[in-house]
Amino acid sequence: MSFWQSFSETFRRESPKYQALFLPEYRIDVDNNATPINAGEAYCRLWLVEMRLARDVDWFRERYPVVHAAIRFNHGGKSITIPYLAEPGHLQELSKENLNKVIQCNYPLTPLFPFNDGLVELQAGLFSMVNSDPIGKFIKTMGRFSELLPVPELSTVVKLAEPVYRGIEDLIGAGEGQLELGYQQTFSTGGGGGNNDLKPGYFVAILAEENQITLDTLCVVNDSLKVGSPGKTKVFVRDGKPLDGYSYMLFRIEKRTAQDWESLTQIKELVYQAQDAVFNGEYNKVTTFLLPAMKAAIFRSPDLIKADRRNMVVKIHAHLHEIGLQGVTMQKRSLYSIMQRPLPAMDTEMEAELELLEALFNS
Repeated sequence: MSFWQSFSETFRRESPKYQALFLPEYRIDVDNNATPINAGEAYCRLWLVEMRLARDVDWFRERYPVVHAAIRFNHGGKSITIPYLAEPGHLQELSKENLNKVIQCNYPLTPLFPFNDGLVELQAGLFSMVNSDPIGKFIKTMGRFSELLPVPELSTVVKLAEPVYRGIEDLIGAGEGQLELGYQQTFSTGGGGGNNDLKPGYFVAILAEENQITLDTLCVVNDSLKVGSPGKTKVFVRDGKPLDGYSYMLFRIEKRTAQDWESLTQIKELVYQAQDAVFNGEYNKVTTFLLPAMKAAIFRSPDLIKADRRNMVVKIHAHLHEIGLQGVTMQKRSLYSIMQRPLPAMDTEMEAELELLEALFNS
């Protein structure tokens, strides 16, 4: 049984009842367009925004809290899982004297990844672990490893994900982990007809019975979950108060229409090499070696949405042609700067080449 399945079994077997809600746009203090995200049109990132522990566990005397999350999505045609573990340093504000306290996390659970196809699945658990020195040291080590994963160019560290995931599995078993609050959700591309569209915004899981929480009073102010006046006005910004007495985890889905271009190190380095070659008059090197390598790197990159692959090739090609015409007086441009330029018109030759590249690399 995989750890993902093992985690799911634990949730089904041990997780107490909780309330879950995706907060409407009008219950958030900042403007938020919650239009569902269609496959191939945007980049996404999941955040653990905030958490709170209620005073219903003997925390820090016999057990202490650990937040574990795992996010599964398609990356480069393969399903990958990114694990996250909140090691003690992330919860250092807590002690047995100041429980029932909000912890502002704003921790990225994933890098900014292209949502090209498939599903995005989230498992998140608040566990209590046996309080012992060996377990504490193990948690700290695994937490540091999990911090290596949400990096901009995910393809460079994706091989680390599986061993980190396995290490967390061993940790929870060794620490006699008890699940205090578990949450699972699967998001799909927009237009599926359900309530689980992948869309930007906040969602929360609260350890509470259905009759304990009035969901339409929940709101988000300054990245913090509050209870305020219901309705579609912004009165809750003034009268919102913390949700006391309940353990919860607040998450956010971020949507971006552009990747962090400077994080694409392989493509960026090829662009710099090509510009240097043009400035040095080495046009044959550009056309024979660097441009084909660059186009292959772009169409192979799992860190780009499909539409950006074509656009990147066209913009870089146009820029290199431009500096070749104008000579060495032009400055070298960053990849970010090149991608900010308007998309130039494509001739039939370029269109045919892009179609050939798509057919080649998609196969």
